[in-house]
Amino acid sequence: MPTRRTAASWRWLEVTELTAEQLLDWVDGYEQAWRTAGTDGLAEMFTDNAEYLVSPYDVPVVGLAAIREMWDEERNGPDELFTLTAEVVACQGTTGVARVQVRYGDPLVQEYLNLWVVRFADDSRADRFEEWPFWPTHGRAPARIEPVVMSRDDLPSGRYVEWVRSQSLSAGVYRIAAGGVDDQSPHREDEVYVVTAGAASLEVEGRRTPVGPGTVAFVPRRADHRFVDVTADLEVSVVFAPPESDGSGAEN
Repeated sequence: MPTRRTAASWRWLEVTELTAEQLLDWVDGYEQAWRTAGTDGLAEMFTDNAEYLVSPYDVPVVGLAAIREMWDEERNGPDELFTLTAEVVACQGTTGVARVQVRYGDPLVQEYLNLWVVRFADDSRADRFEEWPFWPTHGRAPARIEPVVMSRDDLPSGRYVEWVRSQSLSAGVYRIAAGGVDDQSPHREDEVYVVTAGAASLEVEGRRTPVGPGTVAFVPRRADHRFVDVTADLEVSVVFAPPESDGSGAEN
């Protein structure tokens, strides 16, 4: 097999008529950059004014600086456990399409099947990157699990306990003792909170709102958020959609 190029060497290859090997080399460079601390490698992968769409109808993230910021928000760190495989679907001109499968966790907690549409500038860096993500709930007959009904007393103790996971969502209970610190980071998934006990404030993108039993909240994917000023033992029901991808729930 041909030896794949590193992200650093890839930039110096001129792209006029994209080949399958060149596209797979770029995908390899993307994976390498994702597994490397920091975001310096992105300058070798994307042009300064590149557009990055995490789904076809999302608003594009424009410019290398904005892509760096989004990249840091999206990933859980260079030690994140995942596997990535790719195969070329098509190449025409300076645009290529790859079928990319990403599987998170061991044992598996979530997987995505993506179509990556990559358009290259003359210097071989991408000036437009568009993801078409799919997960097991997509399709005409998604897998179905049996109904689950649990008493509050039957839930195990612990900071975060996941009690159900389907193809469309996952749910659990998050607990913080009075005076405790919530060190969670942004998630890839949309999130719904229902506070069942305790008192605190929920801070979302710098805005704080007092919460207590009966409070419901929605936090969109990638939003910076945490519970602060926990004055009484806090218990929160949490729902992720699609299923939370790293298996650690609100504590990731």
